[in-house]
Formats: sequence, structure tokens, C-alpha cells
Amino acid sequence: MNESIGWNPEASITNLVAMPETEKKSRAPREPWIIRTYAGFGDARQANERFLANLQQGQRGLSIAFDLPTQNGYDPDAPVARGEVGEAGVSICHWQDMEQLFEGIPLQSINTSMTINATAPFILALYLVVAEKHGVPWSELRGTTQNDLLKEFVARGTSIFHPELSFRLSTDLIRFAVERVPNWNPINCCGYHYMESGAGPAEEIGYAFGNALLILDAIRPKLDAAAFEQTVRRISFFINSGIELVPEICKIRAYFKLWRELCSTQYKVKDVAFRAGCQVRSLTLTEPQPEVNIIRIAYEALPVVLSADARVNALQLPGFREALSLPDQSEQTLSLRTQQVLMHETGLAGYGDIFEGSKVIEQLTAETAARAREIAIRLREAGYSRAISIVSGELTRQLAERHRKVESGEIVQIGVNAFTGEVGLAPPPKQNADHAAQASKEKERIESIKKWRATRDQAAVAKARETLERAGANDGASGLIEATIDLARAGGTVGEWTDSLVRVGRGRYTPPILETSVSVGSLKVPVATRKIRIALGKGGLDGHINAIKLLAHACMQAGMEVVLAGFKQTPEQMVATALEEDVDVLAISSLAGAHMSIARETIELLKSRGAGDVSLVMGGIIPEADRKALSELGVKAVFTPKDSNLGEIVGRIIAIANREQ
Repeated sequence: MNESIGWNPEASITNLVAMPETEKKSRAPREPWIIRTYAGFGDARQANERFLANLQQGQRGLSIAFDLPTQNGYDPDAPVARGEVGEAGVSICHWQDMEQLFEGIPLQSINTSMTINATAPFILALYLVVAEKHGVPWSELRGTTQNDLLKEFVARGTSIFHPELSFRLSTDLIRFAVERVPNWNPINCCGYHYMESGAGPAEEIGYAFGNALLILDAIRPKLDAAAFEQTVRRISFFINSGIELVPEICKIRAYFKLWRELCSTQYKVKDVAFRAGCQVRSLTLTEPQPEVNIIRIAYEALPVVLSADARVNALQLPGFREALSLPDQSEQTLSLRTQQVLMHETGLAGYGDIFEGSKVIEQLTAETAARAREIAIRLREAGYSRAISIVSGELTRQLAERHRKVESGEIVQIGVNAFTGEVGLAPPPKQNADHAAQASKEKERIESIKKWRATRDQAAVAKARETLERAGANDGASGLIEATIDLARAGGTVGEWTDSLVRVGRGRYTPPILETSVSVGSLKVPVATRKIRIALGKGGLDGHINAIKLLAHACMQAGMEVVLAGFKQTPEQMVATALEEDVDVLAISSLAGAHMSIARETIELLKSRGAGDVSLVMGGIIPEADRKALSELGVKAVFTPKDSNLGEIVGRIIAIANREQ
């Protein structure tokens, strides 16, 4: 027992369940922040087992990872979901799935963060319905729905609806939660993803706060003064923490300082607490020398917990092999232990603001806050739709500039451009993906969803969908969230909720992934000696597009003609683009584990349609053991995070197009 903290770090969720309600409410937590891990895989029962195991290891809150079909509004039996069901998170479709996910976990006692955006209204609705069924008042629920669509449009890619409907869903959910689920954080305005896409400290803050201002401006006319003040106070944030210690310490201090100032000057709401969760920067984690990532993760956690006056409310750390694969249980336990050492052994929680009075820290904090304020106000004045275009273009430039600095050595990355060679301490992760087991798991989920649809009250679902579509079709109507909850109660699925709104909301929206007008400076790449046409696409449902953006600009600078096959594309769609555009090379990025099925289907389609001369190359988070299997299928080259030199990648693509390899 650590007496200075006042709780047993080995206490299990079983003890929490058994604790009398009066004790649960009276025992104020004294931990300086909530320890989380980001977890979720397979079906609800598998993910529940992982949650219980992590809670027994000392985790104090849940951070749920949903699979890509759930994030993108598809049920497991949707053709586009093939190969991705339960792979990058847990598959959740209806209220019974949600109930199984939380079996043995008291909703009134746990703090639950849901990394969900486009489908956030329906996923929260499922959570509320389960709380109802277990007699837990909504007022006792504590947690967060991410519900931030701006960063999805520009950085992460799980947007579904057009910006107008997306913005309405987001703001309606915020209004509803403030009124009906008062202890819930209805949005995390995310700075995290901007930094992952190349933004610096001031840009990360500015983009996050600009988004928050746009949201509050839209909500303000629809609420009375008291309700609006409560809304301002419920806005929360999800931020990043990088390896550059002094700038990152100043960034977190600027976050706290500037948010309080903006709420006071823009909305006359005083003494607003800056409430935020954090994950450290995945962009710095490398495939070479993955052991060094353990050190990076620990250092990156420091800036956001060092000072009592600028400390996040919750922290989650990634697995050190994130550049190679999703974390297994041992990696998640190590992430927990890293936080526990920080919290219990360093003694940092016993001090106040250890940087107060530092001229260096205070000057850089002020400069960062001032620059961030300018950016936030500029986005606010531009409006939501225009802000999407502005941020997207700026991130592309910033990402390319960071990549240039890494390649030139201006930014040192150990194991990548300095002190290379393997460390050899940690054994390599299990490389052989069990594709048969994945297919079996997917089949079970498909059979499960079909059985669910067959046994529920069909009339009730149909009626609820009609009500939802009427609310969705009327831009000025209220009741969109209430209709969503009614559909969840009736047994509707995430795919049905999405399809209903797609039907009345101008279809699914695909934002542009390449701004041809954006100049990214000079990338060091070879020049093709003849005209080569290349189609770039994202296979599967993962929407991260940074690698595609960089490769597209590099290919253009090499003199190639670049065709965009889009993202979240099926093999059928990408092959159709390749044929229509008469390309030499089709390059597909896949990050979510579906690379084998994507490659197999793409090769078969190219051959069956007489396009066997189109060379297929692939990139992404692909296990080394699958490289040989992909080559045997006919994939000409496979690029993973360790292939970080754009010039070498472009050179290989040129050679492949010229039939030189």
C-alpha cells in the first residue's frame, strides 16, 4: 500500500464491484490522474476479458477502441467490412453487445472514454440504454465520447456524413448530454491528431481551440445562459505529448492558460477548468530499435504530469511496438507499469507548480499561447467547412517539412538516422497472423448479427428508423439524439442507424485526401525518365492518410502522374480506378490488418480483367512474416514504417514501373 496515495494499486475490479455504494461515493479518489490503456479487440466478450485483466493490473478507467466497421458505421456483414471485423478494436453493433462489453463492470463507478466520432451518438445511445436496463441513472454516468469530426476530416479519416450533418450531430449530442447526462463529457476536441500529422505545439492548440470555438458559437444561440455556461464547462480535450521536453511542458501550460482566457473573454464564463486526457506521440515511435520506444514513451509522459497546475486528468500510453502491430496484453501491462512508476515512485505528485517563475518556461508558454490564439480565432472566422480545408492544407505542409528534417538529420531519431542497428533486448512479437482464426471470428460476428436482426421486434425498429430519418432530414428539427436512443432501445444496429442518416443526408462523404494546390517544399526524390502513372489508394476502412499524402507529393515531384483512388476503398473500386486511368502502378496502403485479403482480391481482379501488367505495391503496418506471402501472391514491393526514406521508396516504384525489378 502506498500511504501517500491512499489506495491499493493491486485492487481489482472485483473489490470495486463488492464495495458498498455509500463507500464508493464517499471515497474520493486521490490519484493525481486517471490511468488508462487504450484497448478493445474481437467481440464484446473478448474485449470485456481484456478490460477486467487491465483493471486488475491497476488501470483506473477504460479507454475503448472500437473496430473500424463500428467507427465507420457498418455492421459486420457489410461487404466493405471484410477482413476488419474486431481487428483494430472491438465490434459493437447493438445494445446487447454493449451490455456484454461491460459485464461485471459497474457503470456508475467506472470512468469510460470512448474513442468514437461519426457514430458517437449511436454508441452513446447504446451505453445509455444499457444503463437504463441496469437501473443506473444517466446522471451517475461519467466518461467521454470523443465526438470530434474536424480532425476526422483532416487527419484520421473515419468521417461518414457531409460536414454539415456531421457538425449538427456533434453539436446536438453535446446539447443533449449537457442537459440529460450532466457528468458526461460529450466531446473531446482533439489536438492529438494534429500533432500526429505534423503540427507543432502552437498549431496543435490552435486547431483544437478553433474547433471548440466553432462548436460553442453554434450552440450558444440555442441555449439559455445557465445551460450555455454548463456547456462551456463540459468541453474537454484530448491532447498529445511529444519528446521535446521544454516545448511540450510549455504547450501543456499554454493549453491551461489560453482556454481559461478564451472562455472568459469570448463567452464571459470565468474560472473554467481545462479538462483533458492525453496519449503520448505515436509519430515518434519507430520500427527500428523498438526497445527505445519504451524510453520515448516514459519521457513523453512527463510534460503532462510534472506540474500540479498543468496536469492532465487522464493519461494513456501506447505499446512500444505500435509501429509494428497492435499491443498485446504484456505491452499494455508495461504501459500501465510506466504510469504507475511515474505516479508512485517519482514523488512528483507531492509538489505544486515546479516551473513557476522560470523565465524560459514562462516566455515560451506566452509565445505558444499567443500564436495558438491567432490560429484559433482565424479558424473561427473561417467557419467550419472552410476550416477543414485550411487545416488539411497546413498539416500536409507541416508533415512534409518534418519528414524532410528527419531525412536530412535536422531531427534526430535514434535507430532511424542516428545510432542505427538493432538493440536486441526485447524478443520480436509474434509475427504470424492467424488469418484463419480472424476469418472464423468474423464469421461468428456475421452469424450473430443476422440472428439478432431475426429475433428482435422488426416493427419497432422500422418505426424508430422512420422517426430518425424524419429528424435527420429536417435541419432545424430537434429530437435527433432522442430518435437515435429510441432506435437503440428497439434493437437497431450501428449500420442501420448510419444507413438511415446516409439516406437523408446526401450519402457518404469522402473528403479530398490531396490538396494539389499545396506546396510542400522540395522533397529529395529521384526523377522518372518517362511518364509513369500511379494510382494511390487506401484499402479497407482505416482512414489515416499521412503516408499517402507524402507519397503522392513525392511521386509528383519525381515527375509521375498521380491518380487518387480514394480512401476506405474496396479492391473492386481501386482496380476500377486503375483500369479507367490506365496506370502502371497501383499503390495500396493498409493499416488495419486486412492486407492479405486486400492483396489477394486485388491480384485476382487485375488478372481477371486483363490488367496483369499493372504492378501492385503495398504499404502499412504489415508483419514481416507476411511479406513473403504477399510476394508469392504477386505484390511487387511491401513498404512498412521502417522504410522511412521517401527517395528510396519512389526509386523502387520507378524501377518496378520500368520492369527493372
